[in-house]
Amino acid sequence: MPDFARLDGPSTLAVLAEIQRVYAAAFPGHPLTGHARRAGQAAASPGFATVTARERGRLVGFACGLPLQAPTTWWHGLRPARPPSWTTETGARTFAVLDLGVLPAHRGTGTGRRLVDGLLAYRAEERATLATAPDKPDIQRMYQRWGWRLVGRVPGGPEEAQPFYYLYVLPLRVRTTRP
Repeated sequence: MPDFARLDGPSTLAVLAEIQRVYAAAFPGHPLTGHARRAGQAAASPGFATVTARERGRLVGFACGLPLQAPTTWWHGLRPARPPSWTTETGARTFAVLDLGVLPAHRGTGTGRRLVDGLLAYRAEERATLATAPDKPDIQRMYQRWGWRLVGRVPGGPEEAQPFYYLYVLPLRVRTTRP
């Protein structure tokens, strides 16, 4: 059973080389330079968080994300279109899961689910969102089993690996403390 830890932006950057090793194994063919650039930008954002999984001290998985700030391009081009009341972000409304990477030998063990659950635990946002590649139906089915709902698709940008992405949303229950 892996050990899980929650990291902030600076702590994430301190272990970025290990995260990139897992990223390369989880997403073969995706350039690490683009990932390093995106990770550096994301880690500097307010509310950024990473959850890591280690087995015998070795990183075997990670999940990271951040609250969507206003303005955001996350929902641009969403089809089917949603009203601005649904796509307007405040920095406290939606938490975006940016990456989930698990070493192939650790897939199917529940590690990925525990990483995402740990990342979303105690979040104050109303909902979470993530994007999946259109050519990954197994990943899409996995998120749907976990309760994520497909809300549409958005076009990929000029530096993106895919022509479009499917967007999923998961309501986050309101977490309150007892008096």
